[in-house]
Amino acid sequence: MQRDPREPFRSVGADGGARGGLRQEWPQDLSCRTVPAVAERLTPLRHALADWARRVGLSPEITHDVVLASYEAMANVVEHAYHGGGGVLDLHATYSSEHVRVSVTVADYGRWRPPADDPGPLHGRGLSLIRTLASRAEVEPGPRGTTVRMHWLLDRATAPGG
Repeated sequence: MQRDPREPFRSVGADGGARGGLRQEWPQDLSCRTVPAVAERLTPLRHALADWARRVGLSPEITHDVVLASYEAMANVVEHAYHGGGGVLDLHATYSSEHVRVSVTVADYGRWRPPADDPGPLHGRGLSLIRTLASRAEVEPGPRGTTVRMHWLLDRATAPGG
């Protein structure tokens, strides 16, 4: 029996009341709010995002790019946003058939830490990876956390429903 990748999450009712949950707002949307920002929660989020991308009908190539860039943004939250731990992250993915675009937002409520001048051989490449994989990516640090918005513009002829 295959494990349900949403297992760590509870379904969220129409009022959005449950914390740390997964909610399908529309068939095109995936919303995971107030998920503990710990490494153990990233794999289930990655699986939920990949499952969503397949349900929407994204190509394997776009699915790969969406999942990898989003995972990197979530890993950055775990690694950098909360000094001493204890924070949460939000993940929201949407597909717009009107704009033929996939958008993924990863947000935290921690503190922005600018990239180090010399991060060493194993760090410091996450934002450039995200920007390479997405058609467009914006990083918005602020006093109440950081939001990473990633967008993939799809070819209308090969887009889901196209």
